[in-house]
Amino acid sequence: MNEDFVAVVESKRFLGREFLTWLVHTIEEGGGRMERDGHTIELQLGDRVTLAGTGPDKPRLTVAGTGDLRAEIGAGLRRGKLLDQAKIVILRGERRWELSLDGGMLTYDSLRCPQLGDHDKSAHDDPRAAFENDLFLRIADMESAVELLDHLYAEFCRVRGSASWTRRTLPELRAWIETLR
Repeated sequence: MNEDFVAVVESKRFLGREFLTWLVHTIEEGGGRMERDGHTIELQLGDRVTLAGTGPDKPRLTVAGTGDLRAEIGAGLRRGKLLDQAKIVILRGERRWELSLDGGMLTYDSLRCPQLGDHDKSAHDDPRAAFENDLFLRIADMESAVELLDHLYAEFCRVRGSASWTRRTLPELRAWIETLR
């Protein structure tokens, strides 16, 4: 990796953090429900959130737990930090995905896909076919999660690039941060 690339990544890191902050706001205030491809999808905030400052020393605040994390997240946001990483849960019907989204780098990791479910009894006769079937199902699960993240980021970019960002969205985000106590 050359230094120019690293410099570009560092200079654009704020955009991913803004995306993650917008996404958590959307989950918290909008209930996290959306329709996509004829399915109702629900997004939930997981049990771990990391906030990072934007200054040269980039102080970090990690909030973890299964209870209500809103007060701690609000305290970090009011101190000028932005969401840097968060665990996100995606629910579609009975299926559940869980991943850690890194807003600073716009990457995800620790993707946990739903159970594959019951196997076809005839698949036991051909272990290779059963393996390939499971592999393709798992790949489809991963693609579902990535497509949803791509869709959410495209929606964020549409909002971020519009005139309503400064007129409507930023005041909504600031008001939301004040309610997180």
